[in-house]
Amino acid sequence: MNIWIFNHYAIAPGGSGGTRHYDLARELVKHNYNVTIFASSFSHQERKERYIPEKDVKWKEERYNGVRFVWIKTPEYRRNDWRRVANMLSYTVQSYILGKKRSEKPDLIIGTLMHPLAAFVGCMLARKYKCTFYFEERDLWPQTLIDLGKVSSRNPVVWMLRKLEHFLYRNAKRIIVLFDKADRYVAQQGIDTGKVLYLPNGADLDRYNTDTLLSKDLERVFASLEGKLIVTYTGAHGIANHLDPVLDAAGILKNKDSRVHFVMVGDGPEKQRLVERARQEKLTNITFVPPVKKEDIPTILLRSDVGVISMQDAEIYKWGFSLNKMYDYMAASLPIVLLCQLDETPIETSGAGLKVSTPQQMAESLQFLALHRTALKEMGGKGRAYVENNHAWRKLALRLMDVIEQDIPRRNVSQAQVQPVQTLQNRERKEYNV
Repeated sequence: MNIWIFNHYAIAPGGSGGTRHYDLARELVKHNYNVTIFASSFSHQERKERYIPEKDVKWKEERYNGVRFVWIKTPEYRRNDWRRVANMLSYTVQSYILGKKRSEKPDLIIGTLMHPLAAFVGCMLARKYKCTFYFEERDLWPQTLIDLGKVSSRNPVVWMLRKLEHFLYRNAKRIIVLFDKADRYVAQQGIDTGKVLYLPNGADLDRYNTDTLLSKDLERVFASLEGKLIVTYTGAHGIANHLDPVLDAAGILKNKDSRVHFVMVGDGPEKQRLVERARQEKLTNITFVPPVKKEDIPTILLRSDVGVISMQDAEIYKWGFSLNKMYDYMAASLPIVLLCQLDETPIETSGAGLKVSTPQQMAESLQFLALHRTALKEMGGKGRAYVENNHAWRKLALRLMDVIEQDIPRRNVSQAQVQPVQTLQNRERKEYNV
């Protein structure tokens, strides 16, 4: 079975950010699937060229534990301006051209919507090769943009995105969604929900079995916090991540409880503003840490006491949510304090932590956990059990494989050669100048 995945922002081990498709693909490879991920070589999380530093190389192939990545060199950008649009268009054009030139034929193409053009490329190539197409709608565009207040529902761009969304819905054999109630959203668009496959984010539980050494700077941070209740946030620092309430809680606790200390790991467009706000308000109980590679996240969480998440009060969340960081926290047996206005969240149903509605309640909950360390262990254990049962990548991959086998029986697949699994340290590399 030969599968191509088009995800502009996919990353491999050693990068910063979510590794959804690598984690899924690695499990598929174990079952003799051949998986190729087409991604940009420019890191969106780190805002730098990561995979093709050579000036004269336009694209290259690398293999990580049997998963093949085709890295495509795209223009750099720093903000959400015209340069980022140029980056998207460059990926779109180049990935389509490279897909057309490949010698092997795919049996299945998955186009993922981090921006809709990557999914559109997947759809067009599936037509060319007359193979099965799955549309993965990770964000409900354009509804997410509307509900987060970024654009008006009457904006012409919204009309265009809606048309593209419906086009992808109609042409997909399956619509993969990450939110548990997103089938209702699809139904509202007049699409048969029999196409919908709920495949949320997950966690690689094996990564959370060992505490390894971190960088010298991070080791110093954790050494300085011995005896504190370490409250950690990992992930993007953007408007959608709604991190001001976390700083509000830190401000409330600054003079009330010296046992609680916040560690904020990651980067994003709001990072510098948040750092400056903490400096102006003299929030000495919060430490900002640069983005780290995905492999360091388990150790950071294993050395923490509580994971914190803050969500906007936005209409889009009525369809559910699937946050990588939430499953990472649970995999590390880390209790979660979740600030949101939603009912029946996984935190409540699993008993994996505490849901709060205001920064004041967040501060009070953290004070409670600082006093009741046994509650930390109990909540953390429930979170671990929840993620083992519902969000382990092994189980999610099996769910995907069951559907693929229904749609593409083995007798109908191409004879593309399945490459042997290789270690990251001994990865294959091909470089191309096109």
